[in-house]
Formats: sequence, structure tokens, C-alpha cells
Amino acid sequence: MKYNSKVSDPVLTSDERRKRDLMRDLSRRIKSAREEARMSQLQVGVSLGVSDKTISGYESARIAPPVDKLLQLADLFKKPIGFFLGADPRDYKVSSRLRAVEIALRDIRLQLQEIKLLSQHKDLE
Repeated sequence: MKYNSKVSDPVLTSDERRKRDLMRDLSRRIKSAREEARMSQLQVGVSLGVSDKTISGYESARIAPPVDKLLQLADLFKKPIGFFLGADPRDYKVSSRLRAVEIALRDIRLQLQEIKLLSQHKDLE
């Protein structure tokens, strides 16, 4: 008698299929965001503190990124976390652009502070 390793419970099978599909979508989105940012797997791995093989695992759906790494990916690629989780594309495009503007404004503020400090220092000389 052969042992059938396949589960016959349709709910469990449906859940496994849904999980597999979610992982595949997540992996595609990670790869798409990386390619859009024109970064290599090695560059992303260095930014996240993991190896390029780990990034390859994320992109091939072999392993799921932990939540903290997913948040780092969202920050690195300037995408809302919903982008990776399958939110409606119309929503993340606006959110992504808004986030990019917020980051640019933060950088401008930092540069203005540096200029102000430098000008104050020159006035003292």
C-alpha cells in the first residue's frame, strides 16, 4: 500500500495555494522594486545587512522576508509597505510619490541646516 503524502483537505490545500501565490507576488514585487531602483542583489543585501543569497531567496519565493526586512525594503525603495503586500497599484503610486517628496524635503532641510551652520561659522571668523 502506498502512502499518499498529499493532503486531501480542500481548505488546507486552498490555504497552501493562497500562501504560495502571496509569496510569489511578494517575490515579484521585491524584484521589480530592486530593478526599478537599478540595484543589484548584493547592493540591496548590504543595505539590509543580509547576503545577496538572502535577497535571491526573497525574489525566488524560497524564503519570506521578516517584517523588519520588509520595512527596510520599503524604505530603501521608497515604496509604501502596501506595495509589497499587494495593495491596489493606484494607491501605492500616489503614496510612493508622496513618500519620495517627503524624503526629498527632509534631505533639503538637512542641507539648509548645514548651510546655515556653515554661514554662522564664517560670520564668526
